[in-house]
Parts: sequence; C-alpha cells; structure tokens
Amino acid sequence: MEYLKSERKQIFYSILLGLAGGLVGVALFGLSGYMISLSFFEPPFFIIILIIAVIKLFGMMKGAFRYIERLLSHEATFQMIGRLRLNYFTKSLAMDEDTHSVKFIQKLNQHFDRVEDYYIRIIYPYVTAALLTLILLLLAFYINTEVVLIMAAASLLLLFAIPKLFEGLSYKEAEKREETDDAFYMKLYHYIHDYTDLFVRRQTETHKKGLYGYLAGIKRHEDKKALYESLMGFAANLIQIAMIILVIFVMYQETPMLVPMVMLLGLSYFDQVVPVIQPASNYRTVKDAVRELDTAEVEREDEAETDKNIEKIIIEDLAYKYPGSNTNVLKNIEVAFTAGEKHAIIGSSGSGKTTLLNRIIEGDDAVNFYGNSEKAGHDTLINDASVMPQHLDFYNATIEANITMFGHLKTSAECMKNHLAEMEMSYYTPDTMITHTGRLSGGEQKRLHFIRMMIEDKQWWVMDEPTARLDEKLREKIWNHVLDRETAIVSTHDLSRLDAFDRISYMEQGEIIESGSYDDLMNEKGAVYHAVLRYADNL
Repeated sequence: MEYLKSERKQIFYSILLGLAGGLVGVALFGLSGYMISLSFFEPPFFIIILIIAVIKLFGMMKGAFRYIERLLSHEATFQMIGRLRLNYFTKSLAMDEDTHSVKFIQKLNQHFDRVEDYYIRIIYPYVTAALLTLILLLLAFYINTEVVLIMAAASLLLLFAIPKLFEGLSYKEAEKREETDDAFYMKLYHYIHDYTDLFVRRQTETHKKGLYGYLAGIKRHEDKKALYESLMGFAANLIQIAMIILVIFVMYQETPMLVPMVMLLGLSYFDQVVPVIQPASNYRTVKDAVRELDTAEVEREDEAETDKNIEKIIIEDLAYKYPGSNTNVLKNIEVAFTAGEKHAIIGSSGSGKTTLLNRIIEGDDAVNFYGNSEKAGHDTLINDASVMPQHLDFYNATIEANITMFGHLKTSAECMKNHLAEMEMSYYTPDTMITHTGRLSGGEQKRLHFIRMMIEDKQWWVMDEPTARLDEKLREKIWNHVLDRETAIVSTHDLSRLDAFDRISYMEQGEIIESGSYDDLMNEKGAVYHAVLRYADNL
C-alpha cells in the first residue's frame, strides 16, 4: 500500500464502495435463501412481493456501487502507473540506461503488465474480501457458534494458507522464467544481428535449435504456472464443498429453515473470495516489480569539466549483467588501452565484444580513465573520443544536418562533398533530405557515420564493426583511415588487417582469453591463430 500513497482518497472510497457492494451482494443471495425457507410456511403474498422488491433494489444498489468503485479504483491505478512510469524513465536517464534497447522496452512492458494488477486485482479485492469476512463472522454469531468456526477456518485457508503456499512456488517459477527469457533474448539478439557471420560459419541451424530449446523452456514455465492456478482452483472448490457440507450437518437439526439462506450466503461469499486467491499468490512478484519501478531517482554525480586528455583506459575486474538479468555477459575483464596504440577486439558472435565497448563508452565503474598521469572522469572520454556504436542514429533531415549533428560539428560544404565522394556517395549532396527508415541502407549509415567521425577528428576512435555491410573496396578505405589514426579501439569480425594493430584481445563467452601483439599471438598458435586461419579459409 505504500506505493499508493498519492491515491489515498480514491483507495479509501473504492474499498468502502467495494465492501458495500459485497455486503449488498451477499444480502441479496441471503434474502433469496430466506424467501425459499419462508415459502414453506405459505406467507402472505405481499411479504413475498416485498422481499422480491428488496432483492431488486439490492441488485440495483450493487450495480451502482460496483460502477463507482470501478471508476475510483481504475483512477488510482492509472495515477500510480503514470507516476511509476515517470520515476522509472527519470531513473533510467540518471543511470544512462539505453531507453531505445529492445531489452529495456521488454522489461518495462513486463513490469507494467504486473503493476496493472497491483491494486485492481490484488490490494483492493483482498482488503475488501478480508473486511467482508470479518463482518460476516460477526453476523454469524447470531446464527451458530459452530458456523463461525467453520467459516473462520475456511476463510483462513482461502485468504492466507493457499495464497501463501503458492506464493513461494509462483515466485521461484517467475525467477526461472525470467532467467529463461534473458537467455532467449540474448540468443535471439545474436541470431538476428550476427546472422551473416553464423551463415558463413554454418552455425545457423545449431543456433536455431538453441532458440527452440529456450522456447520449449518458456512453454514449460507457462504450463507449470497454469498447473499452479488449476491446483489453487481445485483446492478452493474442495474447501467450498467441505464448508457447505459441514454447515448443513451442523444446522439441519437445530435450525433447518435457515440452511437455504446460509448456503446461498456462503456461495455469494465464495464468489467474492475465490477470485482473490490466484492474484494474491503473485503478490511478491508484483511487489518486486512495483518496488523496482518506484525506486527513488538515482542522482548523477556532477563531474567537473576537465582539460585532461586520455592517456590510458584501464579496466579492472569488470563483470556485467543486463538489468533484470541474472547471467553475466562479461566476466573478469582485465585490459588496458593506451594512447598511441591501435587495439583490436575480436571473437565469435555473442562473445561480449559489443557489450565491452558499450561499458567503456558508458563509463562503467570498473573502467578507469587516466589523463596527464592522473585519474580522470568519464567526461574526458566524451571530449576525446569519437564513437561508432553498433546502432547508429540518423534523423529525418538533410545530409549536412545529420553529419554535423545539426551544426554541432563545423565543416564546409566542399569538405563534406569530398568525403561523400571518397565514400562513393556522390549521389548525395549536403542538402539532400533523408529519412532514417527506408532511405538509408546499413552500409550507407556506416559511411555517413564514418564521415561524421572524420569531421569530428578526435584523438581516440572507438568503433564497433566499422567495415560491416561494406564491399571490399570500401572496407579497404575505412581500414586505411582507421590505421592512420594514432589511437583506436576496434571490435571487428573482419580480420583482413589484423596484423596492423598494435595489440589484439580475443574474447570468448564474456572473457578475454588471449591478449598481446599480433606476432606473439600467432607464435602461440592459440585462439587468435586459429581465428585467422578460419577467416582465411572463408575468403
């Protein structure tokens, strides 16, 4: 309830109206049962008419209460969701989280699917059912003490024992499902983005079988969840039947005429309590989602402006897992990048090359920047490095606006035309309008971003697959420019110019397993040596 602190007014009135509606619904069935019992004594006709009129009136009241209660409970839920969305996005920005990633959006949708249930299907119905139970227990004292005990036992089983028992099982199953989803996402991501590499290495079918295995695992989790729900429903039905039998057994000798009324009261009560059981069993999972979304905003530390130039980037014991995932995609990363050196990061698809570059770009805590022999902040990388990430940003604007980032970079139209001609894009002029979707191919995006980096002309170049989706002639031009730079960190599958790099790091399953100069690594005949041979065989 602490997450609904801003919606107290709607909560109070919706619970009050829900309780009133529940009592009216129970009374409606109770009167129906009482009318059945009364008919045995052949009462006057106007009594029956009066009871029928009251039943109709109660039906109208129940509908009115339910309508207003729904308005209030949904208003409280939408206000809570709106606040949580704002908090979560603010927190994500403060953490420099990639809000465009499929993983981020998937996680967001998953959390908010659960959060929608937090008040409407868990808090409000459960509180209403508990209050209704207490009132009916007090009223049951006027009928029979044994009935009170039977009803109290049934209520404890339905509202506490069953939800608590299945809560632990559901929570563990939800954790396992999340792990499977994370693994499936990573496998699918690499299948889509590294399809060409997998096709060349004839690993598409193996990768596809792995995906089907994860899908089968997800199906097993869904089946187990459905099994738990069925078991809860079965247990609830058994308790209902047992309670009705016990009530009849207790009452049929002393007050047989009240049995129909009590039975219908019980059935109406169960109609309102049983639907609460399954959502209540998910309370722990849903609360975790709400807690994560409602976490206070993470404040950024203001980094002072600095004139230092990066001399070295040292990564010490870097481990990384995606937010919400339990699987490390980077493990025990220890590597140094020095100004004046060109460093290549190679490895098979899914080995963690792109993730490592992203941790450097985003300034992970394990990534240390040094300038002028002193430790520097992440802002020195922003000032000193041009970056080519895996996913490139272009906008519905002119070529000039896209290359210069809307005037942020300064260059002449003539210089831009020369770069376009060099990259075999003379069919574009600086004034050509482009749209990111549909107009630019993957290779064109690479070349335009490369022109942007050349105009930016910073000391460090950090690049993810700079020659991907380019023909041999263009690849050679790109490599010539990259290797002319003083300092570069390049992640690549293209090993044609690997011998020109000062240092090489080979990654496998999130770890750097080899690192050194080209000659040393080739002499060792390890992972780099075999990767170069495989590359030569595939040419």
